[in-house]
Amino acid sequence: MGEAAPKPKASARKKKGDSASSTTHPTPTPTTTAESAPRLTASAKGKESDDDSDEGSDKDSDETVKSGA
Repeated sequence: MGEAAPKPKASARKKKGDSASSTTHPTPTPTTTAESAPRLTASAKGKESDDDSDEGSDKDSDETVKSGA
């Protein structure tokens, strides 16, 4: 992914030499999105783990109560 980013940048700059500012704007946008994607994924995984832990705790509690009874 890192290598693919510089290639389009070079091409865009060569094609739009006068519109360097326009080329600069779209460039940081995809970069930020790419970084945000993995972060969201990590957060999603963490949330899923928490849900599983909660469910496991409930099951353990039920089993403990049954064993005690």
